[in-house]
Amino acid sequence: MIYFIGNSFCRLCQSSRDALVKELTICSKGLACRGLLLVKHGASARLPGESNVVFHDGSTAILECIYDDEEMDLHARVYKNRPDVNSILHVKSPMIYAATKDGMIDTVHAEATLVLSDIVLTEDNSPSNISRAAVGEPLRPIRIIICKDEVYSIGACIHESRAFMEIMDEWARVKAISNALGGARYPITLERLRSVGSRYVRAIKFGGRLARL
Repeated sequence: MIYFIGNSFCRLCQSSRDALVKELTICSKGLACRGLLLVKHGASARLPGESNVVFHDGSTAILECIYDDEEMDLHARVYKNRPDVNSILHVKSPMIYAATKDGMIDTVHAEATLVLSDIVLTEDNSPSNISRAAVGEPLRPIRIIICKDEVYSIGACIHESRAFMEIMDEWARVKAISNALGGARYPITLERLRSVGSRYVRAIKFGGRLARL
């Protein structure tokens, strides 16, 4: 089965440069309100098809053409390897680190399993390694990369990358609670994900890019 996932064009953040800067600032502040600590220059976005990237430094948005530090270089490498990506968010999350430190991604959260698809766990957060890890497959694009307490969310627009990050955060909270209660009693199976209801949820969650379950 092939389902549509991802925004082909976001009218909120991709209609103009000003809209891009505004929404990047709003989404960056929104992540902070959830307790997700944005690293320096950890939020970036670009208009589809453009090479110039807007970075957020935690308080204001800045336009950069020359990538003069490692964080900017990391984003630039991912954009080069993933022309379908127009937004990257990079945060520190103790909750996600605690939930993934055993190296397992349990299917305890239906939306995370349906939408995020493959999640990469890595011990190396160098720009070259993250850019390689971000490639994925054409029908199973990587959306989340985790390195210890650092999380990278990759999306077709700012709002998609923010949604992926928030879904990952919710998954971590569900896993933490299930662990406290003795573990998941009813893990989500592939058969349940292929049910008619799950197909409908997956089809309407996002629209635009293709992905395979």
